[in-house]
Amino acid sequence: MFAALARMVTGHPWRVMAVWVVASVAIVVFSPSISSVTNANSASFLPSHYQSVQAQAAVAKSFPKQSGNTDLLVVQRADGAPLTAADQQEVTKFATDLTHAGITGLTGTFTSSTLLSPNGKAQLVNVNLQGQPGEPAVNDAVKAIRAEVPGQLAGTGLTAGLTGGSAIALDTSNAFAKAENIIAIATILLIVILLGLIFRSVLIAVLPVVLIGLIHEVATSLVAALAHAAGFNVGTLLGPLLIVVLFGIGTDYFVFLVFRYRENLTKGQEPMAALQHATEVVGEVISSSALTVIAAFAALLLSSLGLLRTLAPGLIISVALMLLSALTLVPAVLALLGRAVFWPAHRQKPAGAETYSSKIGKYVGRHPGRIVAGYGGVLLVLAVAAFGFRANYDEVGELPTSSPSVVAYDQMQRDFPAGYVGPTSVIVTSDTSTALKSQTITDLSDTLRHTQGVAIVAPPQMNASGTAALITISLNVNPYSGQALADVQGPIRSAANGSIPGATVLVGGATSQSVDIRNAINHDLALIFPMAAVIIAVILGLLLRAVIGPLYLLLGVGLGFLATLGILVLIFQKAGGLAGLDFSIPIVLYLFVVAIGTDYNILMTARVREELRAGKEPAEAVGLAIAHGAPTVAAAGIILAGTFASLLLTGITTLTELGSGVAIGIIVAAFVMAPRLVPAMSGMRRWHFWWPGSLDHRTAEHTHHLHLHDRGRLERVGRAGTTVDAVAQERAIGANPAGGPEDQQG
Repeated sequence: MFAALARMVTGHPWRVMAVWVVASVAIVVFSPSISSVTNANSASFLPSHYQSVQAQAAVAKSFPKQSGNTDLLVVQRADGAPLTAADQQEVTKFATDLTHAGITGLTGTFTSSTLLSPNGKAQLVNVNLQGQPGEPAVNDAVKAIRAEVPGQLAGTGLTAGLTGGSAIALDTSNAFAKAENIIAIATILLIVILLGLIFRSVLIAVLPVVLIGLIHEVATSLVAALAHAAGFNVGTLLGPLLIVVLFGIGTDYFVFLVFRYRENLTKGQEPMAALQHATEVVGEVISSSALTVIAAFAALLLSSLGLLRTLAPGLIISVALMLLSALTLVPAVLALLGRAVFWPAHRQKPAGAETYSSKIGKYVGRHPGRIVAGYGGVLLVLAVAAFGFRANYDEVGELPTSSPSVVAYDQMQRDFPAGYVGPTSVIVTSDTSTALKSQTITDLSDTLRHTQGVAIVAPPQMNASGTAALITISLNVNPYSGQALADVQGPIRSAANGSIPGATVLVGGATSQSVDIRNAINHDLALIFPMAAVIIAVILGLLLRAVIGPLYLLLGVGLGFLATLGILVLIFQKAGGLAGLDFSIPIVLYLFVVAIGTDYNILMTARVREELRAGKEPAEAVGLAIAHGAPTVAAAGIILAGTFASLLLTGITTLTELGSGVAIGIIVAAFVMAPRLVPAMSGMRRWHFWWPGSLDHRTAEHTHHLHLHDRGRLERVGRAGTTVDAVAQERAIGANPAGGPEDQQG
């Protein structure tokens, strides 16, 4: 199949390119933008059966005016002095004027002396918004409020900053949009520079950027069209991930193909034959690699959290398009360019020349046990640190410190209890008003006031029909901290849930949403990890026609993942002093490290199998596979790690942690797992690595050959008077990877 495809593509390159151009233009022109289906509010992706979602729905039904969300304007004097009585009057006037400013989506404001800070230096204005954080209309309202505030306070000597769920969601969207631009620029520069240095070719340095840039536009358009048609939103994490995934994996596939193309040319093949063979051989490898990555990403569809589940379609579409282009568009372009694609590089080393990789290959082939024990031991030690991982749900702490919502939040933190910015709501509902007596609600308020983690309990509100009551509480710690989550999930929900017979009591708000996100993540970890492993194992088994080999590969990439997570814990939690890593890190890191690590392992094991089929002994096959495959994997790994490392330039903590983790995981996969550990495991198991495939059948043939070989030598020993010890020594040579020609016939 791949041979026929290679002949078709290289035989009709102009037609292939024309189809790509026409299809790409049509898709981009007639699809919506990805920003139109992006939502920055993580809580909006929770399923309806979680308590925080049910609480929000209950508030919307019984208290329509409070059904949106409340942000906070932190008003202070510009000189930092305490607010005077006249200043407080100005704050009240400011709140009233803002309400009547005609801002769409602003349903009202509220302030009073009860919202004055204990030190008198700040006063809060509650800003009620129609809708939920991250929705386009709410984002527009936040922008309008921020634009209105300076004019309203002009000449008063006061300043105000907006913070809260909606302001944080808008700043998150803006930060990620800016991050995408930074990532794109850094990634393109990195790819051009690295490919230029590796191949010393202008065209090879530029071609991937142009081709993958086209694929990126098509992929984002298709994702947006699918989301729009199916009625779902995607999170802000998808945009940056699409850039690094497409440019990283796309460059990898390009490098795999070009390296094999160049190798064939150095062996004396004509350009067309060299390209067709390279496309045929590499096509099978990258197809299996892409299917593995797609399968890993497909496991996200099982997630109960929409934030992760909606990553799957975008990532799957991107990798599938990248594979299609690697099998068709890239070979078509190379067919038109011929040898000129390598200009102005000098002639490469002739085939068979001694290289650093060939030396490493020989050592690994001769001493596989040492390699497995040494590198495996180091990775095991690092993997132990992974069990110290702690999850972080602090959305404010993830943003750059210069973000307007973070600046206002920090100002408020200095003057008010930490829980003011993310109040927790307790909603009580009943079919009849008899269950909601005034004294019953008062008793619940008193109970909550004395519950662990609660700082302030606002006076309860009752709806007009008397069938619902709303109690708003402020926590005594940062509402996004681990302690806040523990307090809400534990004592606060325990005090509220089921406290009033005949009524339903639910706990909502930002912290309750984070609690439910954590529960969803824990559920997903237990489901996605094993499912992704099973899917990848099946694909590896089909590719390698074996059972034992895929199990070793999975063991290796699993160890690589744990070691990578352990390194992150040591860097950010132990050395960096962070309370924890972003809650999405384990799942996203697992999928990327396992999928991409398997990519490189597939390339290496496929080359080992190719050499074995050519009649090489396992040790020699391992050495040749490393000699030819390690440079390819190293080049691809450096480029892919560099693209993910560009996430460190964004200033967003989540992306910094994710970029560091994936970059480290890729380095481990490209320089430890694929070129050393995996071939070493193959060398240790020899033919049994390929059980029960056809290659494993050579074990019996090899053993039978050695048995006949030994009998012949024993007969010669008897005639020549040679000692049995000499026979045993020669028998040992038969198992030596560096054995002579006779030993290589089995």
